[in-house]
Amino acid sequence: MNYNLEIQKILLKVEQMEKFSDKVVALKEAIQIADQHNDIDWGFDLRLDLIRNERNTSRCEESFPAFAWILATSDKNEGYFEESDFLWEYKWMFCSAYRNVSIPLEQVLEIGEDLKARLTKNGYSLRAYYNVMTGLHLHLRDYAKAQEYVALADNEVIDDMTNCPACELDTKVEILVDLGKMEEALAKAQDLINKKLTCYSMPFQTFCCFAYNLYLLEDDRATTYFDKALEEYYAHDKYDSSVGYSMAQLICYMHATNHPDTWTFFSRVAEWQLGAEDVHIYNFARYMSVITKGKGEVNLALSPQLPYYRADGVYDISVLHAYFKQLAFEYADAFDRRNKQDGVYRQEVESLLR
Repeated sequence: MNYNLEIQKILLKVEQMEKFSDKVVALKEAIQIADQHNDIDWGFDLRLDLIRNERNTSRCEESFPAFAWILATSDKNEGYFEESDFLWEYKWMFCSAYRNVSIPLEQVLEIGEDLKARLTKNGYSLRAYYNVMTGLHLHLRDYAKAQEYVALADNEVIDDMTNCPACELDTKVEILVDLGKMEEALAKAQDLINKKLTCYSMPFQTFCCFAYNLYLLEDDRATTYFDKALEEYYAHDKYDSSVGYSMAQLICYMHATNHPDTWTFFSRVAEWQLGAEDVHIYNFARYMSVITKGKGEVNLALSPQLPYYRADGVYDISVLHAYFKQLAFEYADAFDRRNKQDGVYRQEVESLLR
């Protein structure tokens, strides 16, 4: 059979697949066929497909090698590929870089500079670059610097590489919440709250943030935003693991308010940590270490791939707590070392567990 037809048949199958893992296997098979025939056009397109599928998850296992190939092949064949075809994915790769402890901060910054140069070379404004640099400094918990990059972004032209308006606004709201400026955050978020600005995960993530943080402030409005979050959750067929952080906050709120579906929600998202980026593992572990404080047993239907899986489905809550607490501190210390910071992430875990 002609190899082009082989690849096309595989892509037709991929369209019918629901599980991400099945899509990965199929796309990697197609990539192998393309590479065997030295077809860089198929190699380029198929790797972009692979990255775009993984982008909507908490993972970034296949995308790094795929994107490295795209960059190297594009540079080797200068002018053959349009860089604008993969600059959006480059933004995500930059964010994935700082979310993984194995990549030195110096290398993360180098990636950022290369992205900046390619955006400029292709006629884009620096708004997209400032978007991702805002994210990096949020990750570093440097809120003053994050606000500087927000201001820089606002002064740039909106173009095809810019984060969507809903995501840009949610980032501004998140910074205000993290700075303890709740009333200002609520005022700023009105276009999200009233759904004038929406996207795949907004305003669901905004509502989760308000529900959890208002609860910490013992503010009765937390209930309102929890209800809004649940309404958004059930209005969608299924959120994917890219919203893991918000789901962890939602579950924490549910646990704190003795919601009967707390463990049901936990069971739905527990396996999202499998193969996830380091920051997603860290965030899930630190929030789950809170809901597992205490004693007793709980019956859960969990994936056998989870390291704490029990065949009988009966879980000792204190054992789960020990697991998540240890995991949270391990990743906290790893991020503190990588970020060259003195216990910033460790203090976050300690604060939650008080």
